[in-house]
Amino acid sequence: MLEVDNPLHAEARDAIAPFAELEKSPEHIHTYRLSPLSLWNAAAAGISADEMVDALATYSKFPLPPNLPVDIKELVGRYGE
Repeated sequence: MLEVDNPLHAEARDAIAPFAELEKSPEHIHTYRLSPLSLWNAAAAGISADEMVDALATYSKFPLPPNLPVDIKELVGRYGE
């Protein structure tokens, strides 16, 4: 979820848009989803798993769940197989 009122909203949106799918965009909070397809499309565009995890960690309001970086790296690692 991305809070529209956050001063870093536009910067965060631009950072996650290449690998996260916008699902809902009501007035105050936009909801994004990570999927294997969105991660693979980002990998095809040259974005590494580390760059994706860094973007999420940079703009996250709370610490990332420990399994998320592992899952992203695993899914992106399967790209092209």
